Amino acid sequence: MSARIGLDVMGGDHGPEVTIAGAADALEQFPDVELLLVGREEEIEGELSRHDIDRGRIAIEPASEAIEMHESPVEALRKKPDSSLRRLVAAHKQGACQAIFSAGNTGAMVAASTMGLGLLPGVRRAGIGVAMPLPDRSHPALIIDVGANVQCKPRHLFDYAVMATSFMEHVYGVSEPRVGILNVGEEEQKGNPLVKGTRELLGRSELNVIGNVEGGDIFSGAAEVIVCDGFVGNIVLKTAEGLSEKLLGTVLAGVKHLLENVSAGGDEAGEHLRQLAARFDYAEYGGAPLLGVDGTAVIGHGRSDRRAVTNAIRWARRMLSVDIRGTMVAAIEKHSERLETE
Repeated sequence: MSARIGLDVMGGDHGPEVTIAGAADALEQFPDVELLLVGREEEIEGELSRHDIDRGRIAIEPASEAIEMHESPVEALRKKPDSSLRRLVAAHKQGACQAIFSAGNTGAMVAASTMGLGLLPGVRRAGIGVAMPLPDRSHPALIIDVGANVQCKPRHLFDYAVMATSFMEHVYGVSEPRVGILNVGEEEQKGNPLVKGTRELLGRSELNVIGNVEGGDIFSGAAEVIVCDGFVGNIVLKTAEGLSEKLLGTVLAGVKHLLENVSAGGDEAGEHLRQLAARFDYAEYGGAPLLGVDGTAVIGHGRSDRRAVTNAIRWARRMLSVDIRGTMVAAIEKHSERLETE
């Protein structure tokens, strides 16, 4: 497989320096990948000169403007027609690259991708899926949506469940992922109209639906796919990020002194802890797939570092290799037909 992945070089808290450093590492790790770098050409060239990169595998798409993190997404897209984000999405639409990544303004990435690429056939809203690590599993759970759509209808969450199931099956290799609806209790009678309507729709599908799950079930492995509206999902995501950073930081600091004074056994324990910390590090997953747009888009954390950029490219490459767009289109068509015939 050979793929060209487009990068919003101006996006994220660290800008071109970190994005291009991560791109350089990705080119070294993945010989079948080419990159389209979108942003201010002078800054891109300046950063490229600091790395030993095969320039034959890189193309540059000039963009004179950048959308800042604090800007209103729709207003910024309107006022900045030559922004790196708009140019990136346009390049994907025109076929200049097969997937895109940005660690910039999330709202602007969602809006630009939705308007510029359109939605997959049968999909009504795009959703952001985030991998939640499961301590005792080799794969994460995927929670969707975490912020793209804060006012959902049951059919939106139904579509999220179908697309996320396809994603977990083909990208992570999970057979028949279990689908849970995030709720205030497991009992069927609990929940607001959105949850109850979603449960009714999913109950008529052929998905492996287990029903309602609570917040405490997210990291237990009770379900591989968890659906909710973007308002709830974003709060869950930010809470989980804050807790994991504080908790892991406290644990690692607490054992540091012990490990510094223990030889072989301590080295092994230290490596185990480092591996554990990596599983809860957002950089390990690189970014979050924007499912539902008619293309392949990955959204990175604003704080994305060099490793996160490299991993985002890795996951975009993986999504392309399994034709995640095609598998989701087929899944949506299949499950939609079932709903309409009942």
